[in-house]
Amino acid sequence: MITFTVEGKLQGDIVRACVAGKEIEIGLMGSDYPTPEEVLLSSALSCMILTIYYIAKERNVKVNNIEGYIEGTMDPRGFQGDPEVHPGLLEVNYYITVESEDRRINEILEQSIKRCPLKDTLSRPVKINVNWDIRNGKENKT
Repeated sequence: MITFTVEGKLQGDIVRACVAGKEIEIGLMGSDYPTPEEVLLSSALSCMILTIYYIAKERNVKVNNIEGYIEGTMDPRGFQGDPEVHPGLLEVNYYITVESEDRRINEILEQSIKRCPLKDTLSRPVKINVNWDIRNGKENKT
């Protein structure tokens, strides 16, 4: 088992998150910062591209280039509190171009769909635990 940890803190109207020692700034829709949904989608796209690369390398299949984009559809009414609409992404579409002369590339792509960790995570229920630590903001003086 591997556990990944990301820390974050609200500063003004953005969250500063620390990922692998690197800081990223995440904001709300309409801000100058990527939204949590865009960060999730960039992670999902990167994961698929890296999975293709990893499996190709594992099987000694030469890949000249991998690039693409990803789209996620969301209805903001869910985030705004409409109980009839899910607040998260409703659909995710990958668009990936792979350049390779090796005939085995289709096998690599089939395996990538099966083995990509974030594609898997997005496509099935995941156990989520939220642990709250509520503080009153006053210092305890003795």
